[in-house]
Amino acid sequence: MRETIEPADRKGEYFDEIRAEDLIIIGTEPEKAAGRIGIDAGILGSLWRLSVETDLGMIVDVRRIPMEQAFIDKCNLSDINPYEQPLSGYIYISHPMSEYHLRRDMTVIGYLTERKVCKLVNGDRESFLNR
Repeated sequence: MRETIEPADRKGEYFDEIRAEDLIIIGTEPEKAAGRIGIDAGILGSLWRLSVETDLGMIVDVRRIPMEQAFIDKCNLSDINPYEQPLSGYIYISHPMSEYHLRRDMTVIGYLTERKVCKLVNGDRESFLNR
């Protein structure tokens, strides 16, 4: 069963129709962002909310999620998952544009899919986001 999204102020902002094949980006906001969602629930929580709100699945390469090694080390010492920690900033959704893959100020971490599954890819390992 999918999670209900509450309260309203934690929902994403959508400026255009969000559809399968749209890119999921972290970093600088793209000029033509179709939407965004805060990372205040951690990256995994925010990706889950994005999936619930858009009624789409996603495929995300966790190796592409920009995170400082010092932050990861600090989380590991405390035995907490760095991807579940609240962060400032947004995850952006953008219609596909090849230039976004080449920019240094943003990272394409994945894309949305019609399949209602949230797949996390880490090299040859796959896992699924569920709550």
